[in-house]
Amino acid sequence: MLKLEDLKKDAQLAGLDPNGIVRVVTCEPVGTDALTVYYKAADGRLSEQMLFRGDEARLSLAQAGRAWAFDAPAAGFKLGLEAWRIRLAQSGT
Repeated sequence: MLKLEDLKKDAQLAGLDPNGIVRVVTCEPVGTDALTVYYKAADGRLSEQMLFRGDEARLSLAQAGRAWAFDAPAAGFKLGLEAWRIRLAQSGT
């Protein structure tokens, strides 16, 4: 569980916006049990939300990333591509 004190600038959070992971732009404490968080959503929209101690349970640190990457071994890709080529050649397409 993430504490309000752990929220810092540039942190990536899940649970703040229903559309996905957001990046914290800045935080302003409001007393000891509340915090106003200004954040940027994945679509570039800037927004703000006041968080209370009860909101800590739904927040978690996250890493925004791609659903895909080019970091797999090339040999596996070449093997799959060759299999696909042979399949297409066999079917005459």
